[in-house]
Amino acid sequence: GALTYASARHEIDGLLDAKAVMQLLDVPPVQRLTGPPWPPQQPSDLIGTDDLWTAVQNRDVLLFHPYERFDPVVELVTSAADDPDVLAIKQTLYRIGKDSPVIGALRRAAENGKQVTAVVELKARFDEEYNIDLSRQMEESGINAVFGFVRWKTHCKATLVVRREGKRLRRYVHLSSGNYNTATAKIYTDLGLLTCHPDFGKDVSALFNVLTGFN
Repeated sequence: GALTYASARHEIDGLLDAKAVMQLLDVPPVQRLTGPPWPPQQPSDLIGTDDLWTAVQNRDVLLFHPYERFDPVVELVTSAADDPDVLAIKQTLYRIGKDSPVIGALRRAAENGKQVTAVVELKARFDEEYNIDLSRQMEESGINAVFGFVRWKTHCKATLVVRREGKRLRRYVHLSSGNYNTATAKIYTDLGLLTCHPDFGKDVSALFNVLTGFN
């Protein structure tokens, strides 16, 4: 293909808009050529367990999306929102998606009296307006909405949950290469980690101290 401007001509070797090829999957003749759907699998480390807290205490859980389910990540936040022993939730939000169960859980957690902090990146390309509106909604629920740095994008994906267990506090962490978006988690390839290892808890706590302290 070729693009012609007023003063220049640019030759492109290949498709002009590769993303548009995804639309072909909605055409019936093409649909008949595709293979059977691959349902996301339950992560092997979580099979047979009904309690996410205990499972993460037993071992770190590595998630491989979209081949493994995104549900454990959503469960981390939704369980924390309703757990009376959870004291605080902190999360970075870049590209969230519409009607996100994660956002609903964060708002519910704040309404339940937990300390909730959301670091919202207002410079997420194509989602700027949505993220601004979302921040206002979260603030109405009592969430401490913090915005990214002026010169840089906050592109890390991290969640920190502080939970009271007996006489001690334990920090649960989720780190990921992908966004907290339940729709794209079914399409894009990403790795995520659920852990309560003290070193990870210390590092992610320091991260949020930096993000919230300078903004």
